[in-house]
Amino acid sequence: MKDTITIYWSSSLRDPSPPDQWYLKEPEPVKNYFVKNIPEDKNNSDMGFFGCPAAGAFLKNLFTFKANKNDKAVWPAGYLKSIANQYVGPLDNYGNNVTLRQSRKSAIDGYIDLIYDINYVMFADKPLTIRWSTPNYPPSAPSPGAMLISGEFDIGRWYRPAVLNWFVPIDNTEFEVKEGDDLFYFQALTDSKIVFQKFIMTDQIRELAQSFLRSIKRDGTGLTLEERYQIAEGRQSQESILAEIKKNLITTPYDHSK
Repeated sequence: MKDTITIYWSSSLRDPSPPDQWYLKEPEPVKNYFVKNIPEDKNNSDMGFFGCPAAGAFLKNLFTFKANKNDKAVWPAGYLKSIANQYVGPLDNYGNNVTLRQSRKSAIDGYIDLIYDINYVMFADKPLTIRWSTPNYPPSAPSPGAMLISGEFDIGRWYRPAVLNWFVPIDNTEFEVKEGDDLFYFQALTDSKIVFQKFIMTDQIRELAQSFLRSIKRDGTGLTLEERYQIAEGRQSQESILAEIKKNLITTPYDHSK
């Protein structure tokens, strides 16, 4: 029988106000996009893609989080360019209904580093490395030429918020998320079955994530991922985090393999 790993997940606004569950839309397997778009006339279509082992390996345990409302920010021409190397913090609102902030001075010429006003938190009941990447089935970006900052880490050994962070071209004037857009992909790098369990983000759970990030920034600059995992495990934080999460479950576990 295949081993099962449960991913406990939630989301949080950077500056939350109750109710803070607006963003909680279930993750979906990316393969659903292809299943929903199979041509009615299969006889005049080449269905070889669905049997391709390379494509199958890419889609294995690959999931997407989708937006469930519309958000749009519009700035005057030249605004992003004028602030790209000036400061770190929230952008001027200009009447927009979405909060964006510059997280750091950009590492790439011609871009500004922007964070969308939402954090996702995923914590697995066993060691599990996930790869965080930009959507490409179909391609999705909130601003023309924007690049999602991608990476991977073990969500069973390191409890931390994962932010939606893009390099946005400094000549752009709009940032728009539409309901149903893919926000980000994540792939569970395992042969195990993945089960999702949603929980309510509480102040205590949020603070557990933020406090560990603060301690890493203070004590762990330059550490490798493995060294950061060892710090977390040395503090035995996983047990207390998982216990608090289990007090705040809001759905029954959902198995996407069904």
